[in-house]
Amino acid sequence: MNDNLENEESTVLKFVQDFFNSYDKNRHILHTLFPEDGTFVVLGNRMVGHSSIQQAMLTMATTTHQLFSIDINSLDMQLPEKASMFQVLCAGDVEFGSDAQIHGFTATLLVYFQKPNVLNVVSFDERCQWPKLS
Repeated sequence: MNDNLENEESTVLKFVQDFFNSYDKNRHILHTLFPEDGTFVVLGNRMVGHSSIQQAMLTMATTTHQLFSIDINSLDMQLPEKASMFQVLCAGDVEFGSDAQIHGFTATLLVYFQKPNVLNVVSFDERCQWPKLS
């Protein structure tokens, strides 16, 4: 693996950790990580674009995510200006609001480098178990 790819994957890993931290604690800014036509799917509800994502973030129950696994895959795509794109698969537990139940979740993100060390989310899709099976 070349050094550039290792550096990009390290940046993607930190970005994903920060993304979930923002999702849980600063969701009012989460829409800024998406392009205007970005897609956010949570619990089967699909939102497209900044205003839809921001409105959904402000009205849905609070969350607390705990990540157990982050798998980063480089996608070999012909993007303008040789931008790198990655598919990120995440798994862990999440609590919604004050229901005090832990739910297993998986999430898939497509992210790309807008410029060095600046990532955007093309799409986010989160699926959960109701409730987590033991």
